[in-house]
Amino acid sequence: MKPDWQLIFGLDTDRYRIGRSLAVRGIGLIYFIAIASWWSQVSLLVGENGLIPAARVHEWVVTQAEGTGKLPFFALPNLFWFTGTSDFALHISCFAGCLLSLLVVFGRLTGPSLALLWVIYLSLVNTGGVFMSFQWDILLLEAGFLSLFLCRWEWKSAFFDPPPLTVVNRIALVWSWLLLAKLMFLSGWVKLAWASETSPEWWPDGTAMTFHYMTQPIPTWTAWWAHHLPEWFHKASLVPMYVIELVLPFAIIFGRFGRLAAAIGFSFLMVLILLTGNYTYFNWLTIVLCIPLLQDKLWPLWIRQWLRFEPLGLTARPLLKPLLTGLALAGPAIVLLSLLNLQTVLGDLHQAPKPMLKSSLVPTWLDRLSGSLAPFHLASGYGLFRTMTTERPEILIEGSRDGLEWLPYDFVWKVDEIDDRPKFVAPHQPRVAWQFWFAALEGQFDYRSRNAAWFESLVLKLLEGDPDVQALIKKNPFPENPPKLIRARLMRYEFTTPAERKETGHWWKRTVIGDYLPTVSRPAGQPTQ
Repeated sequence: MKPDWQLIFGLDTDRYRIGRSLAVRGIGLIYFIAIASWWSQVSLLVGENGLIPAARVHEWVVTQAEGTGKLPFFALPNLFWFTGTSDFALHISCFAGCLLSLLVVFGRLTGPSLALLWVIYLSLVNTGGVFMSFQWDILLLEAGFLSLFLCRWEWKSAFFDPPPLTVVNRIALVWSWLLLAKLMFLSGWVKLAWASETSPEWWPDGTAMTFHYMTQPIPTWTAWWAHHLPEWFHKASLVPMYVIELVLPFAIIFGRFGRLAAAIGFSFLMVLILLTGNYTYFNWLTIVLCIPLLQDKLWPLWIRQWLRFEPLGLTARPLLKPLLTGLALAGPAIVLLSLLNLQTVLGDLHQAPKPMLKSSLVPTWLDRLSGSLAPFHLASGYGLFRTMTTERPEILIEGSRDGLEWLPYDFVWKVDEIDDRPKFVAPHQPRVAWQFWFAALEGQFDYRSRNAAWFESLVLKLLEGDPDVQALIKKNPFPENPPKLIRARLMRYEFTTPAERKETGHWWKRTVIGDYLPTVSRPAGQPTQ
């Protein structure tokens, strides 16, 4: 007979030892990938001489906080208020993050390591500005915070024969299921709720996938092939996608086989996205979040044998003192997460153009609480692929010394040269290449844009011949001296047809749309490097 406290939850959460153990280590591995990827470009992006220095972000926050009585730290919580934003501090934080993530993977000091990892990644996200503004960054923070209650706070976490779950672990396990359900359901729902009659190329018209493979931020060579599949296939592929995103999240509450179906469906969708796109570590993180859905007995026999897994039989009633201690420590955080998620989900269902809720059910005090804690990213809403772009504009930056001959810059991972074969780069995220995609969608340079600061900085560095930006360029067209003039043209790119690629060898064809940035020159009196 099950212990009384277990009946309260109504779930055999003590039967998920393998999934819990592997998921915690998986979170550590994702932290490693995310931080290592950021580390490889941190100086160029937010370093002392970066495109948007973190120090400048701090200065702006301090300015905004003046006269409000609010400490800048709570407006933008990060470690660099205390350590400074030097390149040394940025690199040390990334080094520490990679080291701590390896400790989690190998099961050493798991709890403290995960706590420090969350603080470090929160600091990187909050000082990363536009380069760290992606949904997977906040998803990792939300999952990372939840993992603090899912892990065992011991010096050494057993990899083989995973230990039983404490009551706090079991509550966190259920929350991990709900986090995954929230991610998938909202990703499906926004495709319907944010569409309109004037935008049939979005999801209701069924044509979204005819554009997706070509217009995604960093396509792969497999996307070229997928793009040329028949239109009926693209339309038919929406049916399983909607089933996975809108139906399977509810299967999680229907016992171990419902959770198994959800895990298989979610993972299948993530693998398909992996095979045709470069979406950084997002797909791998989602697969990691699927692992806790699998009950121990559903894991293949060879995995259980490899882990030397031994069933526990009936779980004894937990001792009252450790139980109360665990609940006292974790209870406030669990209650806070419940409130924040309630506000997030109800708010998202209410605020869409086609709302599921006609009026807001969230009290104003909860909105204020959520707003005050928003910089900590404890609970967030998600809406992946909410809209679908139907064209692919690209910014082509060119330089010249005389205003007559213009030479193009070919940026790493960005679509520029039409004969370049699209490549796989995930789980690494080349953040400048991603921002080029967003900037191109704006049509022209605008100082009011969130992309204006980094783009202006990049252009100035090209005019100065800054050696740091060479890491972004495949081959510098001005190796000796920088150009005197820079311009940026907006181009429309399309995949070539099979016949065109057979004839020319090109993966892309392009036409000129117009100017993104008119010709600019180096400020007068500024020396070149």
